[in-house]
Amino acid sequence: MKNGQDRILVVTPTLGESEFLQRTVASVEAQPVPLTHVICAPEKKRQALQNRFPRARVVPDAGKAGGIYGALNSALASAGADWEWFTYINDDDALLPGFGEVFRQHLAAGAADGVIYGDVELTDEHDRTIGLITVERNPAWIPALLQQGISPLMQQGTLFHREIVQRLKGFDTRYRLCADLDFWLRAHVAGAAFRYYPRRVAQFRVRSGQLSGNTSLTEQEQQEIVGRHLAFPISPLHKRVARWRYRACNLPRYLRRARSRGFQTSYQILQGKASS
Repeated sequence: MKNGQDRILVVTPTLGESEFLQRTVASVEAQPVPLTHVICAPEKKRQALQNRFPRARVVPDAGKAGGIYGALNSALASAGADWEWFTYINDDDALLPGFGEVFRQHLAAGAADGVIYGDVELTDEHDRTIGLITVERNPAWIPALLQQGISPLMQQGTLFHREIVQRLKGFDTRYRLCADLDFWLRAHVAGAAFRYYPRRVAQFRVRSGQLSGNTSLTEQEQQEIVGRHLAFPISPLHKRVARWRYRACNLPRYLRRARSRGFQTSYQILQGKASS
């Protein structure tokens, strides 16, 4: 058996200032699977965070210029070899019990590689649940959706096998907000097997001032990433089928979101718009 087989590397990039960091760390430590939690933070806060979270390993980030994705690259570079799967969770988000359940189910099915993803719960800064984020269950439809500006997979709770992480050689730090999209899309284009599990694996928190609220930059980066990796024609009919299939499969989620926040787009929610 290889050293680190079935162990998950969980990375949390942080400035050490999030009021939700304690809960993020607790959500990782509560997982009933073998894992190593690496917190990546500014050097001046490293020791204080190590004292605060002794079960984690706190490492220096890549500095302000590196941003979140530079921090992730630093964590991967210093993580060693004692892991077989990788994910990261932001310092205001959380892993849910379904994360560990999905991982165990995936291994029990004999699937030893690939990319694993599930459902992500959307909540606000007051812990009020907004609903589940829409998702594409069949990865074959992902290119047609992305070419229409629909990003059908969330990073939270998504697991990448070590072989894929090594092949991708880290996150592309030219992107400030969407290097996670670039990361998993490169994996998809390279032929990695994606598998969806209908479980709540993670929680994404919408709050004022977060980077994802900059939706104009998000859209700009998404368009550039999709143009780079999916620069091939997809028929208008295939796109229409993909779009309407996606909407139909996610209809209960749209209705749940409308009941809690009114009729808003995902971008309006990320921007913190008031409900209708």
